[in-house]
Amino acid sequence: QRFDTIALYKALDAERQARGLSWTQLSRDIGVSAATMQRLKHGGRLEVDGALAMVGWLRRAVESFTRQS
Repeated sequence: QRFDTIALYKALDAERQARGLSWTQLSRDIGVSAATMQRLKHGGRLEVDGALAMVGWLRRAVESFTRQS
C-alpha cells in the first residue's frame, strides 16, 4: 500500500473550506510550512511528521489515506 497524498490534499481542502480557513491559516493550525502544503497539492513527497500532523488535524486514521500500489 502507498500513502495517497492527493486524497489527503482533498480531505484537507474540504475541511479547510468548511471551517472558512485560508491555506495559510490551515498550515499554521496544523504546524507545517506553506512549502509542505504546496508539495502536498502537487502530490509530492511529505515528511512523516508533517503527514501525521495533517492526518491528526483531520482526526482520521492514517490508513484512510492509503491505496493499493
